[in-house]
Amino acid sequence: MTYPFWTILVAAFLPYVWATTAMLYKIKMDGKIDLKSPRDQALRLEGAGKRANAAQSNAWEALAVYTACFLSAVAAGVDPAQVALPAMVWVAFRLSHGISYIADIAPLRMFSFVGGMVCNLIIIGKVF
Repeated sequence: MTYPFWTILVAAFLPYVWATTAMLYKIKMDGKIDLKSPRDQALRLEGAGKRANAAQSNAWEALAVYTACFLSAVAAGVDPAQVALPAMVWVAFRLSHGISYIADIAPLRMFSFVGGMVCNLIIIGKVF
C-alpha cells in the first residue's frame, strides 16, 4: 500500500482519537462512561471535553469529504504518487485541527480547516 492510501486509514482513525479524548473527559466528569446514555453524557461535557466531542464530529465530516476527493482521483486514473504530498499534508492539517480544537486555539483551528480543504481541492483538481 502506498503512502497516499495509508492516509485514508489514518483519516478513518482520527475520529476515534478525538472520541477517546472525549471519553477521558467523561470519566473525569462522572468517574465512568455512561454506557446506557453516552450521548446524554456527552451533552453535559464542558470546556475541552465538549470541544473533543465536537472535534470527533468534525473529523467524521472531514473524512467523508477527503475520502470522496481521494477516491475520485484514484478512480479517474490519477497516479497516487501525484496526490501523495497533499494527502500527507491533509493528515497533518487534520491532526492540527483536532489538537487546536481541543486546546481552544481558534485561529490555528481555522487555519488547519482551511488548509485541509485546500488539500482536498488540490487532490480533486488532479482529476480535471
